Amino acid sequence: MRKQTQASYVERIGRVLKQVADNVDAPLPLAALADTAALSPFHFHRVYRGIAGETVQETLRRVRMMRAGHELRSGGKSVTEIALDAGYESPEGFSRAFRQSFDLSPSQYRKSRAATPFRPTNINIHYRPETGEIRLIADRKEHGMQVEIKTVESQQMIALRHLGPYHEVGRAFSALKGWLGKQGLDDFVTGSYGLSYDDPGSVPAAELRYDACATLRDGAKLPPGGLPEGMRLDTLPGGRFACALLEGSYTGMQDTFHRLFGLWLPESGEELDGRACMEWYLNDPVEVPEADLRTLICIPLKG
Repeated sequence: MRKQTQASYVERIGRVLKQVADNVDAPLPLAALADTAALSPFHFHRVYRGIAGETVQETLRRVRMMRAGHELRSGGKSVTEIALDAGYESPEGFSRAFRQSFDLSPSQYRKSRAATPFRPTNINIHYRPETGEIRLIADRKEHGMQVEIKTVESQQMIALRHLGPYHEVGRAFSALKGWLGKQGLDDFVTGSYGLSYDDPGSVPAAELRYDACATLRDGAKLPPGGLPEGMRLDTLPGGRFACALLEGSYTGMQDTFHRLFGLWLPESGEELDGRACMEWYLNDPVEVPEADLRTLICIPLKG
């Protein structure tokens, strides 16, 4: 079952790569790519980046730039024509991006004896500019995590929406905790959770959606005046989650999510569902040193 599931995810991303290869110069809507992969748009970016090693846009930029390098050395097009083909409005912008990719200007690259490799090289995706083929090399390395499948109960919660970079969500948690304290609800809090709705590698930082959440036991009475703006009474989405323990700084969250999606999931025999990814905070950074922080990083699984 695990081998079948891994092959399934690799095959899905392979279909996406073929679609990218066939439409390098055309718009590639997220919904169409997610449909090709038979994944929800909600999770597609994370799965793609976890398995491919980069975002779809990074793949597309790299393919266009490598194709441009091939055209410089093998064709008769001018730099301006090649720049336009690569999606740049001016030769100057193209030249800057090309130098960042190859450490040479387009004219130097064209005259060089041997083609300079694109940097950094992606070991998961191989592109052949001679044929236009994009091929996925599945990553088999150990993910280095102890992953436990947990069933989380649906619970009443107060959620405060944060819109913006994920590294700034601490302000939402502070505001939520402060409000709960003022309402005398501290003793009713049963857990602290974060729900992340977007992949920070694929969505602009200002548009990232996140809910800072506190679950409440029965008997909690909310103030008659209602909740502050941006705060809502809701239900923590229960169900099955694959959870990996992150010990220490929260800066390790993105890497843990990446390994869960890219390394653990394809070999797990499991399938994702459409719920949000979850961070389950087992202690409070106000109360313990950073090195002692314990957080479960959780991705949602079908029941």
